[in-house]
Amino acid sequence: MWVCYHLRMVKTYITKCGKDIQVFINGDTREEAEPIHWSLFNHGATNQADPEWIDQTTFSFWTQRSRLLRAFQKAAINGIVNNHSHKFEGKRGALIPALADKMAARRMRQCVNKPYVRQVSVANLNCYGIGTIRAEKPDSDHGNRETM
Repeated sequence: MWVCYHLRMVKTYITKCGKDIQVFINGDTREEAEPIHWSLFNHGATNQADPEWIDQTTFSFWTQRSRLLRAFQKAAINGIVNNHSHKFEGKRGALIPALADKMAARRMRQCVNKPYVRQVSVANLNCYGIGTIRAEKPDSDHGNRETM
């Protein structure tokens, strides 16, 4: 019997802005990206209950690197306990956190660094056109001297 698994193509991008980082989660579909938001929200990476959707398949939020790493660790622990707890029966409890730390570090390394691009709305600039600026050499004999 052949079993076909759907490979999820969710990508994480990080933009560093001082001590804060902006995280972008991009999936093939909105339905694929949204559970990632809820996982990161539930594990404390963000306090933003509603994701800020950039387009149909990408959302972003602001956080700190330590909060994101801690959320990756908690998500890894939950994934191990929910899907593979039978493999750890009778073993010491330190194995799961150690494995979760490695998984979280790998997930952080797989995040793609993106350069910071300031998003500016042209509609909110309140700019007015008042003409052009020109620099001309002033006329030195402009009526300051009397002719003899």
